[in-house]
Amino acid sequence: MPAARLTWLAAAAVALVLVFLSYLQPDLVVQLATQLWNCF
Repeated sequence: MPAARLTWLAAAAVALVLVFLSYLQPDLVVQLATQLWNCF
């Protein structure tokens, strides 16, 4: 499996985990999004 494909697979898995966490703990996701936005 090429490294680029593995990277995209890992990114997709992280995105899915974040979606599931957003249903379980919406406040945590809002906090993470705010911290990410502050980086820009």
